[in-house]
Amino acid sequence: MLRWCACLFLLSSSFAQLGWARSESSAAKAPTAQLPLTTSSPAARINFEKAMLYLEEYRTSQAVEVLRGVVKQDPDFAQALILIAHLSTDPAEQTATRERAKRLAPKVTPGERLLIRWMAGAQENDYLPAIAAMNDLLAEYPQDRRLPFLAGRWLLDRQRYQQAVTVLERALTLHSDYPAALNELAYGYAFCGQFDKAFAAMDRYVALQPDEPNPHDSYGELLRMDGKFDAALEQYRMSIRIDPNFGSEIGVADTLALMGKEEEAREEYARAIIFAGSQSDKIQYELQAAVTWIREGNRKQAEKALADVARHAHTSELARLEAEAHRTLALYVPDTKLALSHLQASRNALQESHEISKSDRDEEQALLLRVQATRLAEAGDTDSASQAVQQLEAMAGQSRSQLIQLCYHGAAGAVLSAQGRPAEAISHLEEDSNNPLSMRLLWKAYSGTGALPQAQAIATKLSALNTPTVEQALVVPTFRADLVSHAGRP
Repeated sequence: MLRWCACLFLLSSSFAQLGWARSESSAAKAPTAQLPLTTSSPAARINFEKAMLYLEEYRTSQAVEVLRGVVKQDPDFAQALILIAHLSTDPAEQTATRERAKRLAPKVTPGERLLIRWMAGAQENDYLPAIAAMNDLLAEYPQDRRLPFLAGRWLLDRQRYQQAVTVLERALTLHSDYPAALNELAYGYAFCGQFDKAFAAMDRYVALQPDEPNPHDSYGELLRMDGKFDAALEQYRMSIRIDPNFGSEIGVADTLALMGKEEEAREEYARAIIFAGSQSDKIQYELQAAVTWIREGNRKQAEKALADVARHAHTSELARLEAEAHRTLALYVPDTKLALSHLQASRNALQESHEISKSDRDEEQALLLRVQATRLAEAGDTDSASQAVQQLEAMAGQSRSQLIQLCYHGAAGAVLSAQGRPAEAISHLEEDSNNPLSMRLLWKAYSGTGALPQAQAIATKLSALNTPTVEQALVVPTFRADLVSHAGRP
Protein backbone atom coordinates (compact mmCIF):
# COMPACT_ATOMS: atom_id res chain seq x y z
CA MET A 1 0.00 0.00 0.00
CA LEU A 2 1.41 3.34 -1.02
CA ARG A 3 -1.66 5.52 -1.09
CA TRP A 4 -1.75 7.53 -2.99
CA CYS A 5 15.23 24.03 -14.25
CA ALA A 6 17.76 25.58 -11.93
CA CYS A 7 15.57 24.72 -9.01
CA LEU A 8 15.50 21.08 -10.06
CA PHE A 9 19.28 21.10 -10.40
CA LEU A 10 19.71 22.44 -6.91
CA LEU A 11 17.53 19.69 -5.51
CA SER A 12 19.31 17.03 -7.51
CA SER A 13 22.62 18.34 -6.23
CA SER A 14 21.44 18.10 -2.65
CA PHE A 15 20.84 14.39 -3.21
CA ALA A 16 24.17 13.75 -4.90
CA GLN A 17 25.85 12.61 -1.71
CA LEU A 18 22.66 11.28 -0.10
CA GLY A 19 23.51 11.46 3.53
CA TRP A 20 25.95 8.59 3.89
CA ALA A 21 28.74 10.76 2.46
CA ARG A 22 29.46 12.46 5.76
CA SER A 23 30.15 16.15 6.19
CA GLU A 24 33.49 17.16 7.67
CA SER A 25 31.87 18.09 10.97
CA SER A 26 30.46 14.58 11.45
CA ALA A 27 33.11 12.46 9.72
CA ALA A 28 35.22 12.01 12.82
CA LYS A 29 32.32 10.79 14.95
CA ALA A 30 31.70 7.10 15.45
CA PRO A 31 28.30 6.17 13.99
CA THR A 32 25.46 5.51 16.42
CA ALA A 33 23.33 2.47 15.68
CA GLN A 34 19.90 4.06 16.07
CA LEU A 35 18.28 7.44 16.42
CA PRO A 36 17.88 8.11 20.17
CA LEU A 37 14.48 8.48 21.81
CA THR A 38 14.12 11.29 24.34
CA THR A 39 11.36 10.32 26.74
CA SER A 40 10.93 10.13 30.50
CA SER A 41 8.34 7.35 30.26
CA PRO A 42 9.32 3.68 29.86
CA ALA A 43 5.73 2.88 28.88
CA ALA A 44 5.76 5.58 26.21
CA ARG A 45 9.01 4.15 24.82
CA ILE A 46 7.47 0.67 24.57
CA ASN A 47 4.35 1.98 22.88
CA PHE A 48 6.39 4.10 20.47
CA GLU A 49 8.03 0.89 19.26
CA LYS A 50 4.57 -0.65 18.87
CA ALA A 51 3.52 2.32 16.72
CA MET A 52 6.57 1.98 14.51
CA LEU A 53 5.84 -1.70 13.96
CA TYR A 54 2.32 -0.76 12.88
CA LEU A 55 3.80 1.76 10.47
CA GLU A 56 6.13 -0.85 8.99
CA GLU A 57 3.09 -3.07 8.46
CA TYR A 58 1.33 -0.14 6.71
CA ARG A 59 -1.35 0.05 9.35
CA THR A 60 -0.98 3.80 9.45
CA SER A 61 -4.20 4.68 11.25
CA GLN A 62 -3.29 2.26 14.06
CA ALA A 63 0.21 3.72 14.22
CA VAL A 64 -1.19 7.23 14.63
CA GLU A 65 -3.67 6.09 17.26
CA VAL A 66 -0.88 4.49 19.32
CA LEU A 67 1.29 7.61 18.93
CA ARG A 68 -1.57 9.70 20.30
CA GLY A 69 -1.51 7.50 23.39
CA VAL A 70 2.27 7.86 23.58
CA VAL A 71 2.08 11.65 23.85
CA LYS A 72 -0.55 11.31 26.55
CA GLN A 73 1.91 9.18 28.51
CA ASP A 74 4.71 11.68 27.81
CA PRO A 75 3.52 15.07 26.52
CA ASP A 76 7.16 16.04 25.83
CA PHE A 77 7.88 13.11 23.50
CA ALA A 78 9.00 15.23 20.55
CA GLN A 79 9.73 12.37 18.17
CA ALA A 80 6.23 10.95 18.64
CA LEU A 81 4.73 14.39 18.07
CA ILE A 82 6.55 15.04 14.79
CA LEU A 83 5.59 11.59 13.53
CA ILE A 84 1.93 12.29 14.27
CA ALA A 85 2.28 15.52 12.28
CA HIS A 86 3.94 13.55 9.46
CA LEU A 87 1.39 10.72 9.36
CA SER A 88 -1.93 12.27 10.38
CA THR A 89 -4.49 13.22 7.74
CA ASP A 90 -6.14 15.73 10.11
CA PRO A 91 -4.79 19.21 9.22
CA ALA A 92 -5.51 20.63 12.68
CA GLU A 93 -3.69 17.74 14.34
CA GLN A 94 -0.79 18.15 11.93
CA THR A 95 -0.39 21.80 12.88
CA ALA A 96 -0.75 21.31 16.63
CA THR A 97 1.69 18.40 16.90
CA ARG A 98 4.21 19.98 14.51
CA GLU A 99 4.32 23.17 16.56
CA ARG A 100 4.66 21.24 19.83
CA ALA A 101 7.54 19.21 18.38
CA LYS A 102 9.31 22.36 17.21
CA ARG A 103 8.98 23.93 20.66
CA LEU A 104 10.50 20.80 22.22
CA ALA A 105 13.35 20.54 19.70
CA PRO A 106 15.94 22.35 21.90
CA LYS A 107 15.40 19.72 24.62
CA VAL A 108 16.11 16.62 22.54
CA THR A 109 19.16 15.06 20.91
CA PRO A 110 20.75 16.55 17.76
CA GLY A 111 19.48 13.62 15.70
CA GLU A 112 15.90 14.15 16.82
CA ARG A 113 16.26 17.85 16.00
CA LEU A 114 17.20 16.85 12.46
CA LEU A 115 14.11 14.65 12.22
CA ILE A 116 11.92 17.54 13.37
CA ARG A 117 13.60 19.98 10.97
CA TRP A 118 13.07 17.56 8.08
CA MET A 119 9.42 16.71 8.71
CA ALA A 120 8.34 20.17 9.84
CA GLY A 121 10.14 21.84 6.93
CA ALA A 122 8.48 19.52 4.45
CA GLN A 123 5.03 20.58 5.67
CA GLU A 124 6.02 24.25 5.71
CA ASN A 125 7.26 24.28 2.09
CA ASP A 126 10.80 24.89 3.34
CA TYR A 127 12.32 22.11 1.31
CA LEU A 128 16.03 22.89 1.13
CA PRO A 129 16.57 22.89 4.92
CA ALA A 130 14.24 19.88 5.17
CA ILE A 131 16.20 17.88 2.60
CA ALA A 132 19.52 18.90 4.15
CA ALA A 133 18.27 17.70 7.55
CA MET A 134 17.12 14.40 6.04
CA ASN A 135 20.52 13.86 4.40
CA ASP A 136 22.37 14.68 7.63
CA LEU A 137 20.10 12.31 9.55
CA LEU A 138 20.85 9.46 7.14
CA ALA A 139 24.55 10.19 7.51
CA GLU A 140 24.49 10.28 11.30
CA TYR A 141 22.62 6.99 11.69
CA PRO A 142 23.57 4.75 8.74
CA GLN A 143 22.72 1.59 10.71
CA ASP A 144 19.19 2.70 11.63
CA ARG A 145 17.08 0.88 9.05
CA ARG A 146 13.94 2.86 9.78
CA LEU A 147 15.36 6.19 8.67
CA PRO A 148 15.89 5.22 5.01
CA PHE A 149 12.46 3.56 5.10
CA LEU A 150 10.93 6.87 6.21
CA ALA A 151 13.07 8.82 3.74
CA GLY A 152 12.25 6.53 0.82
CA ARG A 153 8.57 6.64 1.68
CA TRP A 154 8.63 10.45 1.74
CA LEU A 155 10.63 10.74 -1.48
CA LEU A 156 8.15 8.51 -3.31
CA ASP A 157 5.31 10.69 -2.06
CA ARG A 158 7.17 13.74 -3.41
CA GLN A 159 7.54 12.03 -6.82
CA ARG A 160 11.34 11.81 -6.48
CA TYR A 161 11.42 8.23 -7.58
CA GLN A 162 15.06 7.73 -8.53
CA GLN A 163 16.29 9.37 -5.33
CA ALA A 164 14.00 7.09 -3.34
CA VAL A 165 15.42 4.04 -5.12
CA THR A 166 18.97 5.16 -4.32
CA VAL A 167 18.18 5.59 -0.62
CA LEU A 168 16.35 2.28 -0.35
CA GLU A 169 18.87 0.25 -2.31
CA ARG A 170 21.59 1.52 0.01
CA ALA A 171 19.52 0.60 3.08
CA LEU A 172 18.94 -2.92 1.80
CA THR A 173 22.65 -3.53 1.35
CA LEU A 174 22.82 -3.27 5.15
CA HIS A 175 19.46 -4.85 6.00
CA SER A 176 18.66 -7.13 3.07
CA ASP A 177 15.52 -8.65 4.59
CA TYR A 178 13.83 -5.51 5.86
CA PRO A 179 10.24 -5.93 4.60
CA ALA A 180 9.15 -2.29 4.77
CA ALA A 181 12.12 -1.09 2.70
CA LEU A 182 11.53 -3.83 0.12
CA ASN A 183 7.93 -2.65 -0.26
CA GLU A 184 8.98 0.95 -0.88
CA LEU A 185 11.77 -0.10 -3.23
CA ALA A 186 9.34 -2.13 -5.33
CA TYR A 187 7.19 0.97 -5.75
CA GLY A 188 10.25 3.04 -6.63
CA TYR A 189 11.20 0.62 -9.39
CA ALA A 190 7.63 0.56 -10.70
CA PHE A 191 7.40 4.34 -10.84
CA CYS A 192 10.67 4.33 -12.79
CA GLY A 193 9.13 1.84 -15.25
CA GLN A 194 11.34 -1.05 -14.09
CA PHE A 195 8.63 -3.62 -13.49
CA ASP A 196 10.92 -6.65 -13.60
CA LYS A 197 12.88 -5.25 -10.67
CA ALA A 198 9.66 -4.18 -8.95
CA PHE A 199 8.17 -7.66 -9.07
CA ALA A 200 11.44 -9.25 -7.94
CA ALA A 201 11.49 -6.99 -4.88
CA MET A 202 7.81 -7.69 -4.25
CA ASP A 203 8.37 -11.45 -4.44
CA ARG A 204 10.98 -11.09 -1.70
CA TYR A 205 8.58 -8.98 0.35
CA VAL A 206 5.74 -11.51 0.06
CA ALA A 207 8.09 -14.36 0.93
CA LEU A 208 9.12 -12.56 4.12
CA GLN A 209 5.55 -11.83 5.23
CA PRO A 210 3.17 -14.16 3.37
CA ASP A 211 0.50 -13.98 6.06
CA GLU A 212 0.38 -10.18 6.28
CA PRO A 213 -2.15 -8.24 4.17
CA ASN A 214 0.06 -5.44 2.90
CA PRO A 215 2.46 -7.50 0.76
CA HIS A 216 -0.53 -8.75 -1.24
CA ASP A 217 -2.12 -5.29 -1.31
CA SER A 218 1.08 -3.76 -2.65
CA TYR A 219 1.57 -6.57 -5.15
CA GLY A 220 -1.95 -5.90 -6.39
CA GLU A 221 -1.19 -2.24 -6.92
CA LEU A 222 1.99 -2.93 -8.89
CA LEU A 223 0.23 -5.55 -11.02
CA ARG A 224 -2.51 -3.02 -11.75
CA MET A 225 0.07 -0.41 -12.74
CA ASP A 226 1.46 -2.95 -15.22
CA GLY A 227 -2.01 -3.63 -16.67
CA LYS A 228 -2.37 -7.10 -15.13
CA PHE A 229 -5.83 -6.46 -13.74
CA ASP A 230 -7.04 -9.99 -13.01
CA ALA A 231 -3.83 -10.85 -11.18
CA ALA A 232 -4.12 -7.57 -9.26
CA LEU A 233 -7.64 -8.41 -8.12
CA GLU A 234 -6.46 -11.82 -6.97
CA GLN A 235 -3.77 -10.23 -4.79
CA TYR A 236 -6.13 -7.61 -3.35
CA ARG A 237 -8.70 -10.26 -2.47
CA MET A 238 -6.02 -12.36 -0.83
CA SER A 239 -5.18 -9.35 1.34
CA ILE A 240 -8.87 -9.03 2.27
CA ARG A 241 -9.04 -12.72 3.19
CA ILE A 242 -6.00 -12.35 5.45
CA ASP A 243 -7.38 -9.25 7.19
CA PRO A 244 -10.88 -8.01 6.24
CA ASN A 245 -10.24 -4.80 8.20
CA PHE A 246 -7.02 -3.81 6.43
CA GLY A 247 -8.70 -1.74 3.72
CA SER A 248 -7.76 -3.42 0.44
CA GLU A 249 -11.26 -2.79 -0.90
CA ILE A 250 -9.93 0.52 -2.23
CA GLY A 251 -7.47 -1.41 -4.39
CA VAL A 252 -10.24 -3.61 -5.75
CA ALA A 253 -12.34 -0.52 -6.49
CA ASP A 254 -9.52 1.31 -8.29
CA THR A 255 -8.75 -1.76 -10.38
CA LEU A 256 -12.38 -2.30 -11.39
CA ALA A 257 -12.62 1.38 -12.34
CA LEU A 258 -9.61 1.08 -14.64
CA MET A 259 -11.12 -2.08 -16.16
CA GLY A 260 -14.23 -0.11 -17.12
CA LYS A 261 -16.44 -1.87 -14.57
CA GLU A 262 -17.65 1.36 -13.05
CA GLU A 263 -20.81 0.16 -11.30
CA GLU A 264 -18.90 -2.64 -9.59
CA ALA A 265 -16.18 -0.15 -8.71
CA ARG A 266 -18.68 2.15 -6.99
CA GLU A 267 -19.90 -0.77 -4.88
CA GLU A 268 -16.32 -1.47 -3.79
CA TYR A 269 -15.67 2.21 -3.07
CA ALA A 270 -18.70 2.15 -0.78
CA ARG A 271 -17.16 -0.81 1.07
CA ALA A 272 -13.77 0.92 1.22
CA ILE A 273 -15.34 3.96 2.86
CA ILE A 274 -16.57 1.74 5.70
CA PHE A 275 -12.99 0.62 6.45
CA ALA A 276 -11.35 4.02 5.90
CA GLY A 277 -9.05 4.99 8.74
CA SER A 278 -9.94 8.68 8.78
CA GLN A 279 -12.44 11.22 7.56
CA SER A 280 -9.89 12.42 5.04
CA ASP A 281 -9.58 8.91 3.60
CA LYS A 282 -13.35 8.58 3.37
CA ILE A 283 -13.68 11.77 1.35
CA GLN A 284 -10.72 10.80 -0.84
CA TYR A 285 -12.49 7.54 -1.66
CA GLU A 286 -15.69 9.44 -2.40
CA LEU A 287 -13.71 11.55 -4.84
CA GLN A 288 -12.32 8.47 -6.55
CA ALA A 289 -15.82 7.02 -6.75
CA ALA A 290 -17.05 10.23 -8.38
CA VAL A 291 -14.48 9.81 -11.14
CA THR A 292 -16.21 6.56 -12.19
CA TRP A 293 -19.03 8.67 -13.58
CA ILE A 294 -16.47 10.54 -15.70
CA ARG A 295 -15.21 7.21 -17.02
CA GLU A 296 -18.80 6.27 -17.90
CA GLY A 297 -19.36 9.57 -19.67
CA ASN A 298 -22.26 10.45 -17.38
CA ARG A 299 -21.72 14.18 -17.01
CA LYS A 300 -24.77 14.88 -14.87
CA GLN A 301 -23.91 12.25 -12.28
CA ALA A 302 -20.21 13.16 -12.34
CA GLU A 303 -20.89 16.82 -11.62
CA LYS A 304 -23.38 15.96 -8.89
CA ALA A 305 -21.01 13.49 -7.22
CA LEU A 306 -18.08 15.91 -7.32
CA ALA A 307 -20.22 18.73 -5.91
CA ASP A 308 -21.27 16.39 -3.09
CA VAL A 309 -17.61 15.62 -2.36
CA ALA A 310 -16.81 19.33 -2.22
CA ARG A 311 -19.66 19.94 0.26
CA HIS A 312 -18.65 16.98 2.40
CA ALA A 313 -15.04 18.17 2.49
CA HIS A 314 -16.20 21.68 3.39
CA THR A 315 -18.29 20.51 6.35
CA SER A 316 -15.36 18.32 7.46
CA GLU A 317 -13.03 21.37 7.25
CA LEU A 318 -10.73 19.58 4.81
CA ALA A 319 -9.78 22.47 2.58
CA ARG A 320 -7.37 20.61 0.31
CA LEU A 321 -9.96 17.97 -0.60
CA GLU A 322 -12.64 20.62 -1.13
CA ALA A 323 -10.27 22.45 -3.45
CA GLU A 324 -9.40 19.21 -5.24
CA ALA A 325 -13.05 18.39 -5.88
CA HIS A 326 -13.64 21.80 -7.49
CA ARG A 327 -10.36 21.50 -9.42
CA THR A 328 -11.52 18.15 -10.78
CA LEU A 329 -14.73 19.81 -11.94
CA ALA A 330 -12.68 22.58 -13.54
CA LEU A 331 -10.78 19.98 -15.54
CA TYR A 332 -13.96 18.18 -16.53
CA VAL A 333 -16.73 20.64 -17.35
CA PRO A 334 -16.80 21.69 -21.03
CA ASP A 335 -17.62 25.37 -20.47
CA THR A 336 -14.52 27.49 -19.78
CA LYS A 337 -16.41 30.10 -17.78
CA LEU A 338 -17.86 27.42 -15.51
CA ALA A 339 -14.42 25.83 -15.17
CA LEU A 340 -12.97 29.16 -14.01
CA SER A 341 -15.77 29.51 -11.46
CA HIS A 342 -14.84 26.12 -10.01
CA LEU A 343 -11.21 27.24 -9.80
CA GLN A 344 -12.34 30.29 -7.86
CA ALA A 345 -14.30 28.02 -5.52
CA SER A 346 -11.08 26.05 -5.00
CA ARG A 347 -9.21 29.23 -4.11
CA ASN A 348 -11.95 30.25 -1.72
CA ALA A 349 -11.63 26.90 0.05
CA LEU A 350 -7.89 27.39 0.48
CA GLN A 351 -8.35 30.93 1.81
CA GLU A 352 -10.90 30.03 4.47
CA SER A 353 -9.87 29.65 8.10
CA HIS A 354 -9.54 25.85 7.95
CA GLU A 355 -6.23 24.38 9.09
CA ILE A 356 -3.97 23.39 6.20
CA SER A 357 -0.20 23.09 5.96
CA LYS A 358 1.71 25.65 3.91
CA SER A 359 2.98 22.90 1.62
CA ASP A 360 -0.53 21.60 0.92
CA ARG A 361 -1.86 25.10 0.31
CA ASP A 362 0.99 26.15 -1.98
CA GLU A 363 0.92 22.92 -3.97
CA GLU A 364 -2.85 23.01 -4.41
CA GLN A 365 -2.57 26.63 -5.58
CA ALA A 366 -0.01 25.50 -8.14
CA LEU A 367 -2.33 22.76 -9.35
CA LEU A 368 -5.13 25.31 -9.72
CA LEU A 369 -2.93 27.63 -11.75
CA ARG A 370 -1.96 24.75 -13.98
CA VAL A 371 -5.60 23.93 -14.72
CA GLN A 372 -6.33 27.64 -15.24
CA ALA A 373 -3.50 27.98 -17.76
CA THR A 374 -4.54 24.82 -19.57
CA ARG A 375 -8.24 25.71 -19.82
CA LEU A 376 -7.54 29.27 -20.94
CA ALA A 377 -5.04 28.09 -23.53
CA GLU A 378 -7.54 25.56 -24.88
CA ALA A 379 -10.12 28.37 -25.13
CA GLY A 380 -7.69 30.51 -27.14
CA ASP A 381 -7.02 33.08 -24.41
CA THR A 382 -3.26 32.58 -24.45
CA ASP A 383 -2.54 36.00 -22.93
CA SER A 384 -4.44 35.18 -19.75
CA ALA A 385 -3.01 31.66 -19.81
CA SER A 386 0.50 33.09 -19.99
CA GLN A 387 -0.19 35.20 -16.91
CA ALA A 388 -1.03 32.03 -14.99
CA VAL A 389 2.23 30.48 -16.23
CA GLN A 390 4.14 33.54 -15.01
CA GLN A 391 2.64 33.10 -11.55
CA LEU A 392 3.69 29.46 -11.58
CA GLU A 393 7.18 30.39 -12.71
CA ALA A 394 7.47 32.75 -9.74
CA MET A 395 6.26 30.02 -7.39
CA ALA A 396 8.72 27.53 -8.88
CA GLY A 397 11.53 30.01 -8.36
CA GLN A 398 10.72 30.31 -4.66
CA SER A 399 9.88 26.68 -3.83
CA ARG A 400 11.78 23.43 -4.13
CA SER A 401 8.56 21.43 -4.23
CA GLN A 402 8.73 18.91 -7.05
CA LEU A 403 4.99 19.20 -7.60
CA ILE A 404 5.18 22.97 -8.08
CA GLN A 405 8.04 22.54 -10.55
CA LEU A 406 5.99 20.02 -12.52
CA CYS A 407 2.93 22.28 -12.52
CA TYR A 408 5.00 25.09 -13.99
CA HIS A 409 6.46 22.93 -16.75
CA GLY A 410 3.12 21.33 -17.57
CA ALA A 411 1.36 24.69 -17.80
CA ALA A 412 4.16 26.28 -19.84
CA GLY A 413 4.11 23.36 -22.25
CA ALA A 414 0.35 23.56 -22.62
CA VAL A 415 0.40 27.27 -23.44
CA LEU A 416 3.29 26.96 -25.90
CA SER A 417 1.44 24.10 -27.59
CA ALA A 418 -1.70 26.22 -27.90
CA GLN A 419 0.40 29.02 -29.39
CA GLY A 420 1.62 26.67 -32.12
CA ARG A 421 5.16 26.46 -30.76
CA PRO A 422 5.63 22.69 -30.33
CA ALA A 423 9.43 22.73 -30.50
CA GLU A 424 9.56 25.11 -27.52
CA ALA A 425 6.84 23.19 -25.68
CA ILE A 426 8.75 19.91 -25.81
CA SER A 427 11.42 20.80 -23.26
CA HIS A 428 8.76 21.76 -20.71
CA LEU A 429 6.50 18.80 -21.39
CA GLU A 430 9.40 16.36 -21.09
CA GLU A 431 9.88 17.56 -17.50
CA ASP A 432 6.27 16.55 -16.76
CA SER A 433 6.23 13.35 -18.78
CA ASN A 434 4.32 11.28 -16.21
CA ASN A 435 1.17 13.41 -16.33
CA PRO A 436 -1.40 12.26 -18.92
CA LEU A 437 -2.26 15.84 -19.92
CA SER A 438 1.38 16.64 -20.68
CA MET A 439 2.01 13.23 -22.24
CA ARG A 440 -0.78 13.75 -24.78
CA LEU A 441 0.58 17.19 -25.68
CA LEU A 442 4.10 15.79 -25.89
CA TRP A 443 2.94 13.10 -28.30
CA LYS A 444 1.39 15.79 -30.52
CA ALA A 445 4.51 17.96 -30.30
CA TYR A 446 6.82 15.08 -31.19
CA SER A 447 4.55 14.08 -34.07
CA GLY A 448 4.33 17.65 -35.33
CA THR A 449 8.09 18.16 -35.32
CA GLY A 450 8.91 14.85 -37.01
CA ALA A 451 10.31 13.16 -33.89
CA LEU A 452 8.45 9.95 -34.70
CA PRO A 453 10.44 7.48 -32.54
CA GLN A 454 9.90 9.74 -29.51
CA ALA A 455 6.21 10.09 -30.43
CA GLN A 456 5.85 6.31 -30.58
CA ALA A 457 7.61 5.89 -27.22
CA ILE A 458 5.39 8.40 -25.41
CA ALA A 459 2.28 6.94 -27.08
CA THR A 460 3.21 3.49 -25.78
CA LYS A 461 3.79 4.87 -22.30
CA LEU A 462 0.56 6.87 -22.25
CA SER A 463 -1.64 4.08 -23.56
CA ALA A 464 -0.24 1.75 -20.85
CA LEU A 465 -0.84 4.19 -17.99
CA ASN A 466 -3.06 2.63 -15.32
CA THR A 467 -3.44 5.10 -12.48
CA PRO A 468 -6.86 5.79 -10.91
CA THR A 469 -6.73 9.58 -11.39
CA VAL A 470 -9.03 12.04 -13.09
CA GLU A 471 -6.28 12.95 -15.57
CA GLN A 472 -5.99 9.31 -16.61
CA ALA A 473 -9.77 9.05 -16.91
CA LEU A 474 -9.96 12.14 -19.10
CA VAL A 475 -7.04 11.29 -21.39
CA VAL A 476 -6.06 7.63 -21.58
CA PRO A 477 -9.27 5.80 -22.63
CA THR A 478 -9.86 8.27 -25.47
CA PHE A 479 -6.20 8.16 -26.48
CA ARG A 480 -6.27 4.37 -26.65
CA ALA A 481 -9.42 4.43 -28.76
CA ASP A 482 -7.91 7.00 -31.12
CA LEU A 483 -4.78 4.90 -31.55
CA VAL A 484 -6.87 1.82 -32.39
CA SER A 485 -8.98 3.85 -34.82
CA HIS A 486 -5.92 5.35 -36.48
CA ALA A 487 -4.26 1.93 -36.78
CA GLY A 488 -7.34 0.55 -38.51
CA ARG A 489 -7.41 3.20 -41.25
CA PRO A 490 -6.22 2.22 -44.74
